[in-house]
Amino acid sequence: MVVKKQGVNAIPVFSIWQGARYNAGTNGSALLTNIMGTANVFPYPKSLYTVFDMISLIVGSDANAIIVDFFAGSGTTGHAVLELNKDDGGNRQFILCTNNENGICEDVCYPRIKKVIKGYNYGKNDKYDALGGNLIYYKTSFVPSAATDKNKELLTKEAVEMLCLRENTFEFVLESDSYKIYRSKEHYTGIIFDQLSISRFKKEASKFNKPFSVYVFSLGDDDFNYEFLDMKNKLMVCAIPEAILRVYRRIFK
Repeated sequence: MVVKKQGVNAIPVFSIWQGARYNAGTNGSALLTNIMGTANVFPYPKSLYTVFDMISLIVGSDANAIIVDFFAGSGTTGHAVLELNKDDGGNRQFILCTNNENGICEDVCYPRIKKVIKGYNYGKNDKYDALGGNLIYYKTSFVPSAATDKNKELLTKEAVEMLCLRENTFEFVLESDSYKIYRSKEHYTGIIFDQLSISRFKKEASKFNKPFSVYVFSLGDDDFNYEFLDMKNKLMVCAIPEAILRVYRRIFK
């Protein structure tokens, strides 16, 4: 295997890694047993440090990288990212995806990540120090295309969560019948469901002292930038992902 980082010469990596660090029994199964408090909750988990070193090779110097694992299993990838952040003070994020077969996400992956974030006790007197971080668990679902009030409400809810995920703003601030506002430490996200309420939203947004990302749902193709020209130094109008808009327009037409 050859690893090449942007702007850096290729680094050859051996395909066989040896040493106790990569022992899937000690640093995989036994570690998971300590975390979960019971044995055999997941067959053959990888060694934490195998994944740790793989991530370090690829993104180790990027303290703000986002690591995605579409086969999350017991959550080793998320655990490894948190360990790497603790080692060098990084702010890397991870997205773990799974089909939750046999309850693997609800019963193993999510509890594992939650425990290592908060710290946990194992054995008689042993303690695993908290790695810190935040964790949010989403379930995907389908939104039916029939133009019913129930489906409209469902799409609105699902869209809000997706946009908050995109912006990394999960703390609820306020809502009206036509818009919602969320925030992080750095900025706010405003989501407007009725374009006729833009002026009311702007009055509310002017009360806050951090930048805003704003999303406006519309049945047309307007980007609404012109509506916010007087707040362009504070507020940025963002495009709603087309995948969401297609469903929105089909249900609301």
